[in-house]
Amino acid sequence: MVDSGQVTATLRLSVGDLRLAHPISVPAGAVPATAVVPALQGLVNATVAAAEEQIKGAGKAVSCRKGCGACCRQLVPISHTEGERLLAVIDALPGRRRAAIKTRFDEASAALARAGLRDVLLDPAQRTGRTDRELSVAYFALGIPCPFLEEESCSIHPERPLVCREYLVTSPAELCAGPVQDGVTPVPVPKISLAARGLQDDADSWFPLALLMTWSRTRRFSCRLKRTGMDWLQRFLKKLASG
Repeated sequence: MVDSGQVTATLRLSVGDLRLAHPISVPAGAVPATAVVPALQGLVNATVAAAEEQIKGAGKAVSCRKGCGACCRQLVPISHTEGERLLAVIDALPGRRRAAIKTRFDEASAALARAGLRDVLLDPAQRTGRTDRELSVAYFALGIPCPFLEEESCSIHPERPLVCREYLVTSPAELCAGPVQDGVTPVPVPKISLAARGLQDDADSWFPLALLMTWSRTRRFSCRLKRTGMDWLQRFLKKLASG
């Protein structure tokens, strides 16, 4: 269906025993990949809501609450497309707040450089021989808060990355602060965020959210490439199916 420059279709998703029928709308015309991020956010939100209903049926409940920011010190992998959108989110902030957030990004980048992790996390070639688990544990040990974290809550919650939306737990919140996350029980949510990686190229490309500003200084300006919203969505769905 086409309406007001948008194309809407119903996406039917089946992962394990989770079934979802979700209407998804994307721009009808040629747009950069960042323009379809809201549609992907809505899809992840709907998937997470379905997963929450499943665990409720099993007598469990999500323990995550506003003000519980331990998980906001984890390594958060984001796609290049999300990175470009988040840069636009930062640019739209009032000057003083924008400057404060950029300062926190610079501090996070410096901390990772001191720990010898910055170059490794920015260059996929340097990650060879180190598992994602190893890198995640080393990152978490540094205790670097997400630059968007304010008063232990996400200051850009409506625009938070896809992977952040997918991370919920049913275990006691205090366990999330443990050095190796012992006893933490995540809600089993299909990792749709993985399909967003490489949306603009064919690689499984990601970098840590905390290095957003550092990445922005060397990134390729792939946001100049435009396709119709449906073309971007079909690329995403192919990656989702192959994953």
